[in-house]
Amino acid sequence: MADVTYNTASFPALLSTLLKLCKIGSPLIVFGYKERDATEREWFEMAEASGIRFSQIGQRRGAGGAPVEIWAGSKE
Repeated sequence: MADVTYNTASFPALLSTLLKLCKIGSPLIVFGYKERDATEREWFEMAEASGIRFSQIGQRRGAGGAPVEIWAGSKE
């Protein structure tokens, strides 16, 4: 998923896939995220509007010193 979040045009496809997975079960969605552009944060708003809530559960130092955030989410 990390290769997808920097490309905001792919958000609808990613969200559609996650929502389909949620229909067949209750998956825990976990991903690492390293911000490249502030517009990428729109992902969280888009997911929440569709009923998927994410919480940041950790953070680690990434390459070059920029933090890599660890997020977990699930459908309400």
